[in-house]
Amino acid sequence: MFFALWPGAEARHALTRQGLKMQRLLGGKLTREESVHLTLVFLGDVALERLPALQARAAAVRFEPFVLRLEQAGCWRHNGIGWVGPSDTPAALVRLVAGLEDTLEGEGFRFDRRPYAAHITLLRKARCTPMDPGMPAIDWPVRDFVLVRSELNDEGSRYTIVERWKAEEEA
Repeated sequence: MFFALWPGAEARHALTRQGLKMQRLLGGKLTREESVHLTLVFLGDVALERLPALQARAAAVRFEPFVLRLEQAGCWRHNGIGWVGPSDTPAALVRLVAGLEDTLEGEGFRFDRRPYAAHITLLRKARCTPMDPGMPAIDWPVRDFVLVRSELNDEGSRYTIVERWKAEEEA
C-alpha cells in the first residue's frame, strides 16, 4: 500500500503525452495512463486488521490545497526510470509528506524512510541517454491525497484507490 497524489484527467493526459515524448527518446515501457501518480509514502504490505488504524491516522493529517508545477524531466541510470517532477518541491507537499510520516510513525507503521524526491515515474526500463531536462510545464491542482492498494499481475501493477482525503479549503 502507499499514499499518493492522483492526478485529475487533464494533468493525467498531459503527463501521458510527456511520457510518450520521453519514450521516443529513451525507449522503455510507458506507465499506463490510469496508473500515473506521485507517491507520498510507500508502506508495502499492510495487514487488513491494521487498515482501520491506517485510515484513521491519515484522516488526522491536515493540508492545504496547492498547485504542483511539473517542469523538469530526467532519467535515473541506476534503475532505468524516466520521470518528471518539480524544479522546487512546494512547501505544502513537503508538509503533507512529513505529516503522513509523523502520524504513521506514531502508530508504529513501517515505511520507506529515504529522503523524499517528488517525482512521477513515466517510463520503466528506459535507456537513459542525455536529454534536455526542460519540458512544457504541467500545473496539477492538488486538492486531495489517496491510499492505494497495489496488486501485481501479468501486466504489471494494478492500483485500487482505497480511500481519499480532501485538503482543507481556505476560509
